Amino acid sequence: MLRRLGQCPFLLISRGIRGQVCSGAKPRRRSVPLEQQISDELRFPLVDDQLQRLVKESNLKQHKDDRPQKTRQKEPQKIKSKNNLKKIKPRRNTPLTSPVTCEDQHQLLAQVVTPLCQVPYYQQLKMKEHQTQKVLQVLSKRLTEVRAPVVRTVRGLPCPLEPTRPSPDLIAYRNKDEFGIRTGVDGDPKTVGFFVGRPSDPLMVCVPPTYLINMKESHKFIVQSFQNYIRQSAHDACHQFDDGGIWRNITVRSTQSGDKMACVVIHPQQLPAEGIQEVMEDLRRYFFEGEGSECELDSLYLQACKHTRCTREQAPLQLVAGKEHITETCCDLTFQISPDAFFQINTRGAEVLYRTLQEIAEVSPITTLLDICCGTGTISLVMAPHVRGTVGIDEITGAIEDAKKNAYNNSISNTTFIQGKAEKILPKLTQTLRNCADVVAVVNPARAGLHPSVIQTIRQCEAINKLIYISCKPDGFAMENFVSLGSTRSTGVKKDHSAPFVPRYAVPVDMFPHTDHVELVLLFDRVTN
Repeated sequence: MLRRLGQCPFLLISRGIRGQVCSGAKPRRRSVPLEQQISDELRFPLVDDQLQRLVKESNLKQHKDDRPQKTRQKEPQKIKSKNNLKKIKPRRNTPLTSPVTCEDQHQLLAQVVTPLCQVPYYQQLKMKEHQTQKVLQVLSKRLTEVRAPVVRTVRGLPCPLEPTRPSPDLIAYRNKDEFGIRTGVDGDPKTVGFFVGRPSDPLMVCVPPTYLINMKESHKFIVQSFQNYIRQSAHDACHQFDDGGIWRNITVRSTQSGDKMACVVIHPQQLPAEGIQEVMEDLRRYFFEGEGSECELDSLYLQACKHTRCTREQAPLQLVAGKEHITETCCDLTFQISPDAFFQINTRGAEVLYRTLQEIAEVSPITTLLDICCGTGTISLVMAPHVRGTVGIDEITGAIEDAKKNAYNNSISNTTFIQGKAEKILPKLTQTLRNCADVVAVVNPARAGLHPSVIQTIRQCEAINKLIYISCKPDGFAMENFVSLGSTRSTGVKKDHSAPFVPRYAVPVDMFPHTDHVELVLLFDRVTN
């Protein structure tokens, strides 16, 4: 059995049984601890040894002058109880009390970006289940306060909670990374990497991603090459918008087949159009003819953005050289990825996420799937073969264009993609959806969650009987969305007579190994009586 699964051994972990939820019965929970369900050969000692070996091999490939000269290795964190699990927090929100040095910069960066990298992976999964349990306990209390018709489980949760589903890849799993530019520990203001310390902290420094285990070597090489380029450039780095510099950040994307894309963001300052064209030409020569050609980029973009972030409407993405898109394969489908397109950062983890969605949604050939915040249409296209049809909605024009092209490239014809805000599009679809036998909605918003008006529109669309909410930060603004879905209290001038949605099943999926983040898939059913 293990040989047939190839490189996905952790997928042997048994799945929760969602089917019993619809009938009102409580899903069966595993009585065997998670670590005992993994075969003896695949238990955490092997995983950890493999992890340490890969890290060591990765470190040996780095240039000697990039290494910290004296790095004291800390003992692995010992985890004894759930109380200790809650105390492991990343350093990103902790102010620096002393200057970062060449000796400890990479260790401090690992604590910011991969705070759980010294924790056995099976233990990370248990931590994230415990973390999700705490979120659901808070949700249960909040739903009670708004008189939601929730029936608590024996653990005081508003619905059954399945153990965390693991990521198939633990090392170098990220397919997208965004790097900033600030002053490094050596005092060079053109250092490219991640920040250690708060932006307002005078001790904050930028540290290269040299030893981060969740990042691909190809991404690290591109960043190093870009840093070499801007250090040779006559233009300064842009730390503050009014400091006159232009270099702001670079985003690197890649696919499982090896396609690589980079998007350089600059502040145009007072540069005329000819000046921006000169910057683009210099970048093209460096990355496609000069020293940077060793990066083997397939696509290079530049965006001249005057704001913190810019859409393509505010600041066009200009193709410097190479292809317009790179192509990724997920769930046996191909997806073209443009520089500003949303795509899950862990491709093989996304396949676990989408299989989880298929399981708990319980769709059928008569189901109409409503994909709100559809992005490039990934969920719609993955679910299309299992449903009558899908309708995707997104307000970003470029995302809808990509979604339509992806549907065409995969020969999928039962999908419709509409550009616009959900709160404006959904009311227009209400009458059409009423004629559908079974309507299931899926939302996968950014960390900021959905606007309250979208939640209100979903509730008032009576055709929707099930909602799957996917959140990478369920304890943030998404929590307010959860509460609003279940509330039976009047919050506006006019009383809302729409039937509430209550949580029925929860599955955490680990899309971000070695970090304290987890993706939560939460099924809501509409209460009709």
